[in-house]
Amino acid sequence: MVSVEYIRVLDRKGRLLLPKEWREKYARYRLVRVRIEGERIIIEPVRLEDFSDETDFVDSRLKSDGRGETRPRLVWGDF
Repeated sequence: MVSVEYIRVLDRKGRLLLPKEWREKYARYRLVRVRIEGERIIIEPVRLEDFSDETDFVDSRLKSDGRGETRPRLVWGDF
């Protein structure tokens, strides 16, 4: 596995913009896990199967915009 590092600029509100290609490839469901390790901020994609033990309902498809795209909806809690 090849490791690659990038230097990105935060906007004035401290947000990090991930390029569209990265989001499509690594964060397909728009979910990421952010972990702090010492002085490092680690951002990892989260797959829906990662939540199968923690959710009561996973992967309900909703229309999100006029382009007909769908996004998963995760619901936590007792039903």
